[in-house]
Amino acid sequence: MLIMARQSKGKVKQLKNLLIVDGETEEAYFKNILQRYKLSAKDVKRVAPSGGDAVSSGISEALNYELATQKQYEKYYIIIDRDYLSEKEFKNILDEVNQKTNVELIFSNVAFEVWLLAYYQRMTRRPVNAKTDNGLYKQELAKHLKVNYKKGDSIQLDKIISSAEHPIDTAYNNTSNIQDVNYNYQCTNVGPFLCNLVSTR
Repeated sequence: MLIMARQSKGKVKQLKNLLIVDGETEEAYFKNILQRYKLSAKDVKRVAPSGGDAVSSGISEALNYELATQKQYEKYYIIIDRDYLSEKEFKNILDEVNQKTNVELIFSNVAFEVWLLAYYQRMTRRPVNAKTDNGLYKQELAKHLKVNYKKGDSIQLDKIISSAEHPIDTAYNNTSNIQDVNYNYQCTNVGPFLCNLVSTR
């Protein structure tokens, strides 16, 4: 089913949710996509990677951010990828999220680039290899971009997003069979998260 996420017009709207990311690529991507849908890009907070402590350290940073900006958010989204997380660290993160009502995990395995690549092709459910998949994603993105892919490059990310007439819908549909959260298989639940975020703006 095609989910039509229409771009809004008018004033930029403040989100009630804070997006907590731990990478430059995620930060640049979400700021870009939020601006396209007239949502405040200020509601994206980048924190240092913290492995199995991603939830507790992310929330701690978020609370400090709220104090500094005099804002108060209803929900926190922890946006991370597997990279080199151990399975034990991954399970600890899931346990922490499940114990909190105002925190949700947005997870890509192995890397956030699985979502970016979905702008160009359908992604399949398959076992992942943390040592080689990052390189494979970069190679595939380079083929589509016709230039070496660079993490966090805002110009390249804008080109990727602009390659689709409906930026969220395209990648959502191309990841429709890998939207669960798991440690061993290629997955990303960025699509459902973004559709919900934009449709309820």
